[in-house]
Amino acid sequence: MRVNPFNPYFPAHDALFANRKLEQAMFARALRASTQSSLPGAWNVAIVGPWGIGKTSLLRRFAWMASQHEPPVGVVTLTATTALGSFDGFVHSLLARLKQDLLSNIRLGERFLEEFARWEPHLRLGPVSVTRRASEKADLVHVDVLYSELSRLWQYHVRDRLAAIFIFIDDANNLLAIDSKFLLSLRAVFQDLQGKGMVYPLVITGQEDMFEATRDVSEPVTRFFERLPIRPFSLDDTREAIVEPLQAVGHPLQVGEDAVREIYDQTLGHPYFVAFVMRELVDRADLLEIRTIDAEFVRGQWAAVYERLGMEKFEAEWNYATDAERELLALVADERPLSTYGRSASTLAARLVQKGLLMKEGRGKYRLYHPLFAAYVKRRLS
Repeated sequence: MRVNPFNPYFPAHDALFANRKLEQAMFARALRASTQSSLPGAWNVAIVGPWGIGKTSLLRRFAWMASQHEPPVGVVTLTATTALGSFDGFVHSLLARLKQDLLSNIRLGERFLEEFARWEPHLRLGPVSVTRRASEKADLVHVDVLYSELSRLWQYHVRDRLAAIFIFIDDANNLLAIDSKFLLSLRAVFQDLQGKGMVYPLVITGQEDMFEATRDVSEPVTRFFERLPIRPFSLDDTREAIVEPLQAVGHPLQVGEDAVREIYDQTLGHPYFVAFVMRELVDRADLLEIRTIDAEFVRGQWAAVYERLGMEKFEAEWNYATDAERELLALVADERPLSTYGRSASTLAARLVQKGLLMKEGRGKYRLYHPLFAAYVKRRLS
């Protein structure tokens, strides 16, 4: 049975992960720097970029690389969400996930796992209301609890057994919706731990403007992380993202170089759109029993693929915008200056940037997040 390996709605599995070789080489250096006593120590990485660019897939690839490392290291992953409610909720979730993930890692050895199973976090925080922002006093308590528990774990269970415990936090920008100083609190905890020889490297993902969201905390937090901006695929990357997943699942379909170029030209190498287009093309090629995709086939199927894209994605995004925001989207799609809209244009634009529908290119200059969405807006209003 043929398997279609393309799923635009889920991060790439390890076996299907393609390209990002420079980023993987950087993280390999981070692994070495964090686990060799002769090197500077823990290397903290922030993977940043716009929606759908592959941040989560790359984070999971890094976690997989860490899980294969020798000597063994601990690997803990957590997806940040505003549902955590407070720093207290974050601390509880992180420590619970830490124990769960380490106990499930058989590479750490039976003796370590037996010892580690006896570790229980001391979370005597008392009742804390779940509000948009916890009090300053409560924040200090939670920061101290996180530091003391990770310190106790290292001193009594990890030291001399593991080279490091890597903590991966996806969508860390969601933490800023709970408290604008969330990342500053994390930096305080992990910088102190790392300064005392406890190797807890921190790897996070977030939006490009995550560190600039609050000016008074951005500079010290930025210095703590090695920023790793993620961009769209190059033509070579797009080719790998198309060909390698098909080979990984043993699919006989061949994709010609002219088809790769056509897909790249339509998607501009955006990972989500590459995966979406390929999912549709592979399904249609299988249905028609076609063994080779060429540019002519892509162009012949494009109208149906684009209609599907509008139904599954663009329509929901359009409905997500208010009437006033839709007017601004139409204005930007037509490449007209924001000044023609009125005094509220900057406020609306900021909201659309937050929703991921607009990209800011400079002072007063914006574009829709992708030309395919711009084409949808123009077609809808024509």
